[in-house]
Amino acid sequence: MAGPQIAPPVSPDGAGRDALASLRARLVAMGGLADLSRPAGSRRAIACAPPAPPAQRAGALGFGAEGQVLVRRVSVDLGPFLARAGAPARAAPEDMVRLLYNLPGDAPGGRWAEDEMAVLDIETLGLRGSGVVPFLVGVGVPRGSALDIDQYLLADLEAEGAMLDAVGAELASRRILVTYNGRSFDVPVLQARCIVNRRSPDTVCPPLHCDLLAPVRRLFRERLGPCTLRQAETGLLGLDRGDDVPGAEAPARFRAWLNGAPPEVLDGVVRHNQFDLCATMVLAGRLVAHVAGRMIEPVHPADRYRLGVHMERIGLAEAADDHYAAAFQDAASAWSQPAGHRLARRRRRRQRSARVAGTPSAALPIFRELWRRHPDDLAAARGLAIALEANGELGEALAVCDEAEAVLAGRPLWWRRLAGRAGEGPEAEWSRRADRLRRRRSPSRRQAVLALGGDPSAVR
Repeated sequence: MAGPQIAPPVSPDGAGRDALASLRARLVAMGGLADLSRPAGSRRAIACAPPAPPAQRAGALGFGAEGQVLVRRVSVDLGPFLARAGAPARAAPEDMVRLLYNLPGDAPGGRWAEDEMAVLDIETLGLRGSGVVPFLVGVGVPRGSALDIDQYLLADLEAEGAMLDAVGAELASRRILVTYNGRSFDVPVLQARCIVNRRSPDTVCPPLHCDLLAPVRRLFRERLGPCTLRQAETGLLGLDRGDDVPGAEAPARFRAWLNGAPPEVLDGVVRHNQFDLCATMVLAGRLVAHVAGRMIEPVHPADRYRLGVHMERIGLAEAADDHYAAAFQDAASAWSQPAGHRLARRRRRRQRSARVAGTPSAALPIFRELWRRHPDDLAAARGLAIALEANGELGEALAVCDEAEAVLAGRPLWWRRLAGRAGEGPEAEWSRRADRLRRRRSPSRRQAVLALGGDPSAVR
């Protein structure tokens, strides 16, 4: 019996060769694959030569020893990045206070020195368990249009306590800490390592912590989706890192560098951390400009709607109405319908609080347009029927009820059961409304007696 047939190896085509070459080059850069382009003897010679200690090799990356700590100090001009992002200036500490506490732009934010604010970002050896050890901690302090960055590198695990002391000393004079997703990762990691090293966890967290992930999600989640820092950079700031090293490669590159890989292996991680710090500060400036009304052009419909929600939350009624109205104008967008509902409810609530009798309903035109655009929107139908009845337009209100009952009849039984209230289906509500409108439209007995010339006092 013939044995199994083995297909001859297929040589990769041009695209396959390019992919293999790119993968091999990336593995070599991470220190995880031998460079097969060198002669065998050269490889053995390199393998036999012990690498210099990491603390000595860190000088090639720009780090200098300060006691037991390796520090790299650079200053980056944020002006070009802010200009590209459409932010007139970097965020001031008082701007971050208003953003943190959802305060209007003219609310007092306190008196601060510019260097009382710092931005933080870390790179770690893992994402969970005992492997979450920060090997690179970056702290940036704004001064004018520049960001002064100090990066602390951990080349020896025995020096982790000294590195945490240096970071704590750097943050001791700061009152506001700015991070991106640092509330659930960066700061808890540093605090946990402080506890392990018998340091106070309060030294690595200033009194006010402004994490930008929350306002980015609040203002841009429909457009950005998961709202990662990279998505915020490309979608809001117009920044492109190019061949930046992914953060997922940082642990492997650091371990490879510890084992003797060339400085280029870790240099990409250091640059990645530096860019994270700069992008976070530029994003802060972009957010402050956005809530002040300087939106990203062309304005996305979701941005207008979400900014209206933000303005409503902080009590700026006129600004909220303006953004809702602008979002409602764009009938083709998915945010026109919710914007219309919010705008109509706000106008109806404001009119009721004013208690002006006999005035037409301010929400009527919006509900009428919503019902015209979305004939299956029963919430718009309810608001329109109420507004029409309040205006005395009983015939049109009854017609809306009839159309709504027809829409409701086409809904599945399970939907009608879930939409019911107080143990009854939604049909009962529309039926009661329609009956009331019919009674109001029909002439009363007193009106009939008056029309026939009889005595209305005899009518009971």
